[in-house]
Amino acid sequence: MKSGWNKEGPLWLRLLQGMLATAILCFGIPAGADDTAPSGPVHTLEQIVVTGTKTPHALKDTPVETVLVTRDDINKTNAQNVMDVLKSIPGISASVHDDTFGTYTWNAKMRGLNFNDGYALILIDGQRVMGPGQSGGMGEYGIGLNQIPVEMIERIEVVKGPGSALYGSDAMAGVINIITRKTPKKQTGGAGGVYGWYSVKERTVNGVVQQPLQKNRNQSQAYTWFGDRPYEKLGYLLQYNYEGAEDSGQTKIDSSRHSFMAKVDAEPADRTSLFSKIELSDFEEYNSQKEKSYRLSAGGEFRPCDDHFISLKGYTYNWDFTHGYVDRTYGYKYGDIAFHQIEGQHTWYLNPANALTYGAEFQRQGIDFVIINPDDSKVAVDREVDVFSLFFQDEIKFLDGKINLVPGIRYDDHSTFGNEFSPKLSAMYQIFDATTLRFSVGEAFKSPTIRQLYYDAPYKHGNYYNESNPDLKPETALAYSAGVEQWLMNHRLMFSAGYFRNEVEDMVIAEETGTFYNGLPLQIYRNVNEAKIQGLEILSKAMVFENCSLSLSYTYTDSENKENGKNLTYTPEHHFSLTPAYDWVRYGAGISATLSRYSKQYTNTANTSQLDEHTVVDAKIYKQLGKAAKLSFEADNIFDSDKGDVNNYRVGQAFQVKLDITF
Repeated sequence: MKSGWNKEGPLWLRLLQGMLATAILCFGIPAGADDTAPSGPVHTLEQIVVTGTKTPHALKDTPVETVLVTRDDINKTNAQNVMDVLKSIPGISASVHDDTFGTYTWNAKMRGLNFNDGYALILIDGQRVMGPGQSGGMGEYGIGLNQIPVEMIERIEVVKGPGSALYGSDAMAGVINIITRKTPKKQTGGAGGVYGWYSVKERTVNGVVQQPLQKNRNQSQAYTWFGDRPYEKLGYLLQYNYEGAEDSGQTKIDSSRHSFMAKVDAEPADRTSLFSKIELSDFEEYNSQKEKSYRLSAGGEFRPCDDHFISLKGYTYNWDFTHGYVDRTYGYKYGDIAFHQIEGQHTWYLNPANALTYGAEFQRQGIDFVIINPDDSKVAVDREVDVFSLFFQDEIKFLDGKINLVPGIRYDDHSTFGNEFSPKLSAMYQIFDATTLRFSVGEAFKSPTIRQLYYDAPYKHGNYYNESNPDLKPETALAYSAGVEQWLMNHRLMFSAGYFRNEVEDMVIAEETGTFYNGLPLQIYRNVNEAKIQGLEILSKAMVFENCSLSLSYTYTDSENKENGKNLTYTPEHHFSLTPAYDWVRYGAGISATLSRYSKQYTNTANTSQLDEHTVVDAKIYKQLGKAAKLSFEADNIFDSDKGDVNNYRVGQAFQVKLDITF
């Protein structure tokens, strides 16, 4: 092979050279070089976040540990889906997932706890979401991260630690709030398209290597959006997105999703604002999966005076699906799931150092669903679950705001399990202007799903059958964390480090019964004694000079099922990520890259099967074409790392070309 620096070398090697050059540029070009300007901060410190307390705070002043992903951060990544946007955040693990449309996120975790099983809450514009399949979830009650296309996103707020004191069930590990684009202040719009291709790697089953029938696959995306404010106090935004791919299985299977979003906001009077939004989605995977969903949401905010803020909002969501087909090996299922929610909130600013937030919420979840097993047996369920909740929070500042205490508690009345109380205390101490300590301790809970509780007969799932258990108890957790955040070099360098620990009791697992049903092993859901997850998280971001940034993250996770002493599945002990980015402003060009390193992780509860440690490198280059267009080329998994589960077909190298236009 020729020298790695040979201009005639392979594409992946030349891209790596670009990545290394980016890192060298970040540290090697002096601040007075022609392409530079006066250094700026990593983030605008006054950027507002709301998810951690349901009240607005500047990012640097929020008392609850929060990571903000801005639109600019998203643009610097290669991400084709939300999961890939989040993979570099400390505490989030997504090493087995692919950055292609239609990929599942069912093994993605936050602080060792699984998104798909409802341990971390997903919000869109502050409202709870559900729906698997098209979002990457597994099963009719799985929760996927890829809820909406990346092009519809304005920013993402990631709140770590238990969130049940404000949000109730499903927020044990934290809350991820995906915030969509705002209605513009003037007439504006855009459009774009992506075309990509990727390879599919072989799988190994019982020691036998099986090659895919077609190694190379394609994917594409097209989107457009337009917004205006025809009147000073009335604005709207329309957005359409198409995504398509040929899947990463043994054969090419076309999957596609059409997404549409429309939102309107208005200010009919002073101190009063109203909003409404509709989201439509139509997903299809060849002839084995069809899903249609809609979400209607509306609400309003009212400030009778400077000291009071009142909001009322709600939504209705319906997901209609058909999975599989009659006589399919994995069975056939169809039905619909619905979610309805309404919430009222009042924030009372008693004085500059004290704010009370309290409110009430009502949720209704329903499922009308049929499974036809391969033996023609039927599993039917038609159930509704109601939850009524009250929440209270007090934000108290001492010493001119240097100390901030936030006690809170939530009461949930579940129609099946009765009452649950979820207390939490968060504290922030700003030792110096650039040094902040944060601490939190809280309890959280998660209700078993209708699937785990109420299906009236065993149902086929993969190569086994599952049986519901109406005697399940809610899972509970005690979680605490402590961390420090330090800003240096006139806020051009940020460093944070923290410790976390989650102690989960009555965790629900699917356990083999030792018996068989229709010739396959039968599993039943049951509560286990306790699981423990603890670890360290480190994050550093640097704006070395105006046009060059560098981000580094590291997570150490120690997980254990206390019942058998084994590690939790798909939870790497070590995860390291490095992301340099450089913009040549003079030439309207830029380059960015991401290097991710994962240690080994176990794929079964007995810890007898594992994924080996591996490294994945992605890179992206772009060029502005005038003021209104940008062309970019993206490469994922440049070195064709053997990532993912070797028992499954996986995506290898992936490449995309993207054109983005604004008008």
